[in-house]
Amino acid sequence: MMRLAFGQIRSVDRETMMNARQLGIDRVQFNLPFDLPADKYWKYDDLRDFMDRCREYGVTVEAMENLPIPFYDHIMLGEPGREEQMDNVCMSIRNLGRAGIPVLGYHFSPSFVWRTENHAPLGRYGARVQAFDLARQMQGVDDMADFGQRRDVLIPDVEFLWENFAWFMERALPVCEEYGVTMALHPDDPPLPSLSGIARLFTSVESYRRAEQMIASPNWGLLLCIGTFSSMAGGARNIFDAIREFGPRKRIIYAHMRDVVGTVPRFHECFLGQGNFDPFDVMLALRQNGFDGFIVSDHVPAIEGDTDWGHRVRYADTAYMRGLMEAIDHFESRNETGGNL
Repeated sequence: MMRLAFGQIRSVDRETMMNARQLGIDRVQFNLPFDLPADKYWKYDDLRDFMDRCREYGVTVEAMENLPIPFYDHIMLGEPGREEQMDNVCMSIRNLGRAGIPVLGYHFSPSFVWRTENHAPLGRYGARVQAFDLARQMQGVDDMADFGQRRDVLIPDVEFLWENFAWFMERALPVCEEYGVTMALHPDDPPLPSLSGIARLFTSVESYRRAEQMIASPNWGLLLCIGTFSSMAGGARNIFDAIREFGPRKRIIYAHMRDVVGTVPRFHECFLGQGNFDPFDVMLALRQNGFDGFIVSDHVPAIEGDTDWGHRVRYADTAYMRGLMEAIDHFESRNETGGNL
């Protein structure tokens, strides 16, 4: 059954955890939490303590998202030191499984997310949003925070990255299967084939088809970032193509709900319901195609008086999604029983 979680949380803080429970949500997903030590790999004792703090609030941890880039940049780039990093990644996976965290969301993009403006006043009534414009990026504009991304290299051949991806998966997935961890792959954002001479892999539905064909493990699937699929060339149709193709085979592990106005090479983020797709249509497509993972609010616009994390908008998004899910539940239930709306 599709379920709702609070997501992209950066720490186990009382306010966020209590707000989740008070709003009727008992599932959470973390993204590079700053209160989890990350020196070369995640250590079991640190993960155990992290999970103990979560249990104090009675929440289920659905996933940890984003291996820190310095954990595996040599792997992505095929550089010396990748074997040591691979050993450490496998240790992180083992420790996630031992601690009871069943999903690892990750990307395979050494240059990571790219934005030309992080606070563009393009949202409703001047709400500030993330924006990307390839013309500005080609002029050297880079407004992305430092997450350890590698933009000091040139990777003109995308097949080089495919080889490194295959090498990584061949070694990581047997450990995932042994320790009960599923890896969920995020697309490259923005979904362009190359930026500043650095090739990018996961920029289309077809690229996920290729990845699936080389992977035989049940412990692998998509992190369906709906906003990134929406920004691909062709717009919203990419979302529905991905859902129809990968949903019935249970390859969609979890989903980010956000949207954009426009597509590559130029787009900006927006409030739900203002972008390229109708959120109801996406939620219904997920349900009808067998999605039984969890869904979270992702990037959000910055509004007056909100926190850096965006508590107000994230709570509004979560309520919006819950309303859509309940509407679909009631609609399907009444159809089955022959009742009237």
